[in-house]
Amino acid sequence: MMGNKEIERIITMKSYLKMVRPFDVIIITLLILLSFLPIIIFSVVQAKETGKEVVAVITQDGKQIRKITLTGHKGDDIFTIHGKGKQYNIMEVKGESIRIKEDNSPDQVGVKMGWKSKPGETIICLPHKLFVDIKTKKPQKSDSNDIIIPN
Repeated sequence: MMGNKEIERIITMKSYLKMVRPFDVIIITLLILLSFLPIIIFSVVQAKETGKEVVAVITQDGKQIRKITLTGHKGDDIFTIHGKGKQYNIMEVKGESIRIKEDNSPDQVGVKMGWKSKPGETIICLPHKLFVDIKTKKPQKSDSNDIIIPN
């Protein structure tokens, strides 16, 4: 046997269903499908980047400090980047990935970002103004396409 509260709940559900129009369902479905568009675009761009040489570009205060080739990198490398005063970041490159292993920033956001190895990924340590950007190396233009004009 149904109680008064259950009957009220059924009546309010029916009143809500009367407010939904067929065109509303189409719009909501379309918006849900469009929400996946950025993921699809990002996946296609990353698929095009495979096969190219991947490098990690480390900048601090807008100045490039180091460029490390990740493609084909073997072994472990650990190095320290010193900032202003007592600021430091210990970077670790292991295989084809890079991370901030340790730093003395208050929130440890850069350390928590973990390992990065794919183009488009970044590691940021804002208190130290440190930025690690994973990019693909641009192919160098050859001189064979240049026009030679005789004297």
